[in-house]
Amino acid sequence: PEPREPEAEGKKKERVAAGAPFTWIAWHFGTCLEEANEDEVKTYARVYMWYVISRTMFADGTGKNAPWM
Repeated sequence: PEPREPEAEGKKKERVAAGAPFTWIAWHFGTCLEEANEDEVKTYARVYMWYVISRTMFADGTGKNAPWM
């Protein structure tokens, strides 16, 4: 058998969220600047759609994260 890490034995693995916290999304993409170029506006629009869809249709069990997939 392969050697194991001593810390891993008998410990539960902590789950890591596979997404972005809604608070992070709101903080970084809450307001699009008036002088934003077309690509920036598209990015904000995509993030907003991801935010809305993941909050309503594909919410994770915690209700705190927007899943990446």
